[in-house]
Amino acid sequence: MNITVTVTPDKMEAYIKLSNILPGEEVTLEKLMEEIRNAKVMHNIDVTALKQLCESPVEDVSTLFAKGDEPKNGEDGRIVFEVLQQKQSFGTSGNRIDFREFPVQKRIIVKKGQKIATIYPPTEGIPGKNVYGEPVPAKPGTEAKVVLGKNVALSEDGMHIIATTEGILKIDTEKGSVEVSEYLEIKGDVDYATGNIEFPGIVLIKGDVKPGFIVRAKGDIEIQGIAEASTIISLEGTVKISGAKGKDKGLIKAKRDVHLKYAEAVTIEAENLFFESNLLNCIVRVTKAIVGNGRNSSIIGGECIATTKIEVDEIGSSFGVTTYIEVGLNPYLREELKILNTQIEMDKSSLQKLVNVVKQYKELKEKLGKLPQDKEQQFSKVTKTLINLREQLEKNLNRKHELEIKISSAKYQCEVIARKVLYPGVEVHMHNAKFVADRQLPKVVLRYEDGKIVAGGYSG
Repeated sequence: MNITVTVTPDKMEAYIKLSNILPGEEVTLEKLMEEIRNAKVMHNIDVTALKQLCESPVEDVSTLFAKGDEPKNGEDGRIVFEVLQQKQSFGTSGNRIDFREFPVQKRIIVKKGQKIATIYPPTEGIPGKNVYGEPVPAKPGTEAKVVLGKNVALSEDGMHIIATTEGILKIDTEKGSVEVSEYLEIKGDVDYATGNIEFPGIVLIKGDVKPGFIVRAKGDIEIQGIAEASTIISLEGTVKISGAKGKDKGLIKAKRDVHLKYAEAVTIEAENLFFESNLLNCIVRVTKAIVGNGRNSSIIGGECIATTKIEVDEIGSSFGVTTYIEVGLNPYLREELKILNTQIEMDKSSLQKLVNVVKQYKELKEKLGKLPQDKEQQFSKVTKTLINLREQLEKNLNRKHELEIKISSAKYQCEVIARKVLYPGVEVHMHNAKFVADRQLPKVVLRYEDGKIVAGGYSG
């Protein structure tokens, strides 16, 4: 009997083959193991398979009797963007979902210092073993590759990607890059496809802002289309808009300046307002100047309040549209004083009512000698409310006094200029003086002198 042991080239499998078995010759496990030992095969020997071969020998057929352990290759390194896995909440109004908030969830806004992702290193893998008992090395995993773009960096331990500024997360899967951009560009309109815009940097919108939508940014905002009955707010920068149609619902607010071609029925708050054609029935409050830069710029209707200057070609219209103009006072000081006066009057009224209630409790206590527990608790509660209201009233009165001093001392050099004409129906206020045009005044400059408004000629 011939016993042949063969091993595959990769040394991971061993086979045994019988041939030339003589009649009556017994195939024993001992004979097989002797040949296997001679072949130096020692790992993962399948004794069961060998015993079966002894019991039912077959000639010239190779029988697998040993198999090596395959190595377990290492896992590749990977990058896990935890920021993408954070659950987002949708804005609601009562029991109704605000669909203007849905697309917002697609934009991932990160803060300075925020962990964007974790970089997991590759593993070495687990070595295997061939049929000779020799180790078979595992293939280590490859490192995860990432290109760090703008405003991102690795943590000190190299395990995390960190945002170095506040902005929108951008991941390019083709280039394998990640960055945080301080610039957000909307290529079309702001509508239900984009949702409301809330961004910590600069925003460029190449289309319109549809009614009811909000664009709020920390930096500058530029809208190349029309803002329609929407809310536009730049917390620290300027706002530039092609045009605005508010339908008495629009708001444009900037920390610095607002630039636009025209505006209709919009509320505008800024440091300066510069426009080209007209302001129609707008409410404008600026801490410096309102200036119409374009040819035939006009203010028609509405209310325009500036601290130093209002200058346009035409103010009012030939139809006598009521137009309110005011300069010489910071509009926010005036607004705060107006609100304070209203609050003070309400507090005085409430205070008098509380005084009467406390008086009634005192009279009842003198009559009974001791109030019932529930009445005593009510009396204590009313007394505390009275004390708090008095403190609030005193605080508001002091603030009112401060504002009145500030307003009376802030006699800003101010003027109203109609480069072409100021129409009847225009009401102009400067400090404590009032001027109402009863006829057309061509090329006129209005200034405050000796407690009254004086009209002079414009020669610009």
